Amino acid sequence: MSDITLINDSEQSSLVTNGLAKNGEMYLKKAGSTDAGSIVVYDSGAWKSFANEYVAPSANNNELHYSGGLFTSAAAPYYVSAQPIMHFDAAILDGSNSANNPSSGLAVSTWGDRSGQATNYDATQATGSAQPTFNVSGDDKYVSFDGGDFVDFTDYTLPTAFNMVIVGNTNTDANHFLPIGTDTNGQYVILEFGGTTYGLKGTASAVDNTYGPNYNSITQFWATRDSNNLHNIYVQGANSLFSVTATNTRTVSRLGKGNNAYYHTGDIYELIIWASDLSTADKNKVNSYLANKYSSLQPLTSFS
Repeated sequence: MSDITLINDSEQSSLVTNGLAKNGEMYLKKAGSTDAGSIVVYDSGAWKSFANEYVAPSANNNELHYSGGLFTSAAAPYYVSAQPIMHFDAAILDGSNSANNPSSGLAVSTWGDRSGQATNYDATQATGSAQPTFNVSGDDKYVSFDGGDFVDFTDYTLPTAFNMVIVGNTNTDANHFLPIGTDTNGQYVILEFGGTTYGLKGTASAVDNTYGPNYNSITQFWATRDSNNLHNIYVQGANSLFSVTATNTRTVSRLGKGNNAYYHTGDIYELIIWASDLSTADKNKVNSYLANKYSSLQPLTSFS
């Protein structure tokens, strides 16, 4: 099968005008076209369009790519070797096409998972008063939680080795940073409360009391655990907030709220979970992708 040619609206019209359109030939509509990402086929003097399940790879060189996901080109600058379990990206709110994003300021009933895994972790909230809000600031897109908002997804129990990367903030220093919640009271993967950062072991591992005042600006965090149960939380790249051995299981269930009445108060830009300990090269690819995508992030330290 030959490669499908990329065309825009004017090029599509020109094919007909110049008598170059041939029955059965397929084309992929470029970004910016009226039906961007759709396959169009010329058939007996008319164009037939097939639903836009595809997005032209040339338009997504700045996106995170991985096998099985929304963007899969191994030649893209930000390609990682492991497909995540779930990937919530406010820039592609429905998990399939950024063209479907709502207007800034509208409530979010569904935040789509763009990972492409067999299990769909789309996060939903049917109650209007508990729905967060989609917002746009310059090139940045994010979902805002007011301290009473959250969205639920299918429960997922973190394996021994996992990597989680989060881009988010709190509205004020006094509020909670709790982007992802579990199914059990008092259990967290990452929580900032009262200036203290907690990890997998809860109150037994309140090991950082310094970074909390900085959570009110856009920040990138990694929460990781390797096959030896070594749990780390990093900030702005490879800067370690703490490192502790933790065997505790965690079943994550929602965005924006713990199981007990602790809520996230602030914004979540992106959250990705891998069921493995990523390679150093992959971690740095993710760092580069986020640094390129979010202009307000502080410089990210490389992993080594």
